[in-house]
Amino acid sequence: MRRIIIVLSFISLILITGCTKKERKGLLPMVTGKPGEIILVIDPYLWESNLGQFFAAFCNEPVEALPSDEPSYTLIHIPTDGFNRIFKNHRNIILTDISNQHTEPRIIVQRNVWAHPQLLIKVVGPKDSTTIVYLNENSNKLRNLLEVDERNRIIENYKKNRAKGIDEMLKQQHKVSISVPAGYDVGVDSTNFIWLTHEVADMTQGVLIYYYPYTDENTFTPAYLLNRRNEFTRKFVPGPVNGSYMKTETEYPVIFNENVKTGEYMVEMRGLWRLEKAFMGGPFISHTILDEPRNRIVTVEGFVYAPSLDKRLYIRELEAILYTFDIVN
Repeated sequence: MRRIIIVLSFISLILITGCTKKERKGLLPMVTGKPGEIILVIDPYLWESNLGQFFAAFCNEPVEALPSDEPSYTLIHIPTDGFNRIFKNHRNIILTDISNQHTEPRIIVQRNVWAHPQLLIKVVGPKDSTTIVYLNENSNKLRNLLEVDERNRIIENYKKNRAKGIDEMLKQQHKVSISVPAGYDVGVDSTNFIWLTHEVADMTQGVLIYYYPYTDENTFTPAYLLNRRNEFTRKFVPGPVNGSYMKTETEYPVIFNENVKTGEYMVEMRGLWRLEKAFMGGPFISHTILDEPRNRIVTVEGFVYAPSLDKRLYIRELEAILYTFDIVN
């Protein structure tokens, strides 16, 4: 009998261990905290040093192409001895371990340690200046790490909560695919232009998809893409006043980035839009790619109108939607 109990206990241990490795996410609680929040666990004397100044400046760096400055992240600093289980379920945690026991600085990345989907970043290094030098040299990598994880959380939520019928319509009629969450409706569905809209009392988010033949190798230039954008928005995105329409704001520089998404060349633009003959405006972000089999240029864009609200979260939600966009082959 004792032998049977020992064997069963051993089998149970194997099952528990296997479950921990393969299904750990399912056993963990969901993360807490608001999108864009970071908990920094740091000793008080380090918070007052150049290390604390680095993280404060890092999080206060303004989000690109918004009408007014908004910090990239909301930083909450917690002393090391105050970091308890209440904070361990947070979505983004940065732990600092600065000691002369360490000979060189490092950034250690872990995920889903205490919750899911969680990002845990450990900053390890000596007390000398090499740690700050290392962080400054790797600040862009650190920012990209946080941005990707924040975006992926939104994408996963949207995939679970898709607006019914929209993606199938886009696949069948326009040979494109995108995940927009429940609450979005089709505002315009023309031959080569689609406007998906989400409106609440004090905020509007819009997703525009438009395409046209690829005829010129100079297509992927800021001037050309902005001209085509203005052509489509003038025709299909009117304002509330007769003769008003959406156009790109020229008083603010449009940020132009070349990138790769799912293995394909992509151009990203970030800027501001306004209504001609009306006092409305806000930020936009667009992705433009070449649909080579159909020899067409396809742009998907998200824009926000929220005059009385911060726009950081709304533009990031739209960016996540843009990253779900794909061509149907």
